[in-house]
Amino acid sequence: MPRAPKPPSPSRSIRRSSRLNGNKDLNNLAVALQQRPKRQRRKASVGAYPCSDIPVSTPTLPTPGPSGLRRSQRITPAELVKREKALLLNEQEFKQKVGELEERMLKISRKEDQASLMLVQAAERESTAILSQLEEHFMCPLCYEVMAYPYTLNPGQCGHTFCAICILKWFFSRLHRACGGWHESVDCPMCRSLLVITPDRVPRLEITFPFVPNRTAAGVVESLVEKLVEPPLGTLIVKREDTEGIWASELKEDWNAGCGRKKEKSKEEGQGIQVNAAVSDWREGGAARAEWLKRNREGKKEMNHLLKFWSTLASQDFISLKQKLGV
Repeated sequence: MPRAPKPPSPSRSIRRSSRLNGNKDLNNLAVALQQRPKRQRRKASVGAYPCSDIPVSTPTLPTPGPSGLRRSQRITPAELVKREKALLLNEQEFKQKVGELEERMLKISRKEDQASLMLVQAAERESTAILSQLEEHFMCPLCYEVMAYPYTLNPGQCGHTFCAICILKWFFSRLHRACGGWHESVDCPMCRSLLVITPDRVPRLEITFPFVPNRTAAGVVESLVEKLVEPPLGTLIVKREDTEGIWASELKEDWNAGCGRKKEKSKEEGQGIQVNAAVSDWREGGAARAEWLKRNREGKKEMNHLLKFWSTLASQDFISLKQKLGV
């Protein structure tokens, strides 16, 4: 027969209930502590506790030496001597580099002078060749000068070319001053080819005009003369920066002053360049160029006037032109 369960003893029940009540109190206390606002802790300072007998000590910093630097930051005499030697070595290296640069500058300047001299000589040779070409191929057979405003005679079998003013003078030299006409045949002064006969009646046809402009010869002569006008290059221009030019000039002055040297002219500058006198006459303002321009203007003016009024000119007009030309 099973046994009946024993009733709980009063002491065990009381102890268990008391334990449970204690846990609840602990939990309530923990919640209250968490909900309580936190207080800020005040920093302790000297004199904050006047009633306290505990002395408060402050940290002491190391005092700097007489030179104002710490002992670890001071430079020793050996280090100073080492640094001074390094500076002297750097200074010697810089002086050596400056001397090398100055020598290079002097060499470059000499090469520039030589190059400019070669350019001038080449330009002079070119000008001489141009002048010889003009004198060989474009000389007027009447005045023995370079052709100015060249014209060719009208007959196709002739083809000789002269200055405009020269051929006009030659043509009107055959005009009879008394009647103002050409009673004799007019021929080429070189090959004796007969020109077109000038009719006495007006209006005349333009085909009877005895001259034809030689534009090819005129263009070649003008271009060659313009080349003679341009002067040769005197110096070779080298592009440099602004600061580079200033620095280079200062170095040259310092070098000359330090070595006691005076600026010497180059041999080319001292001797000068021999310029052909015939070429110099064709420069701007030269006598040969001025004479050529004068003959060019006169020939152009007279030839254009004659061509414009050729069909209506009378005998008296031809006589006045003959007097004007002085033939």
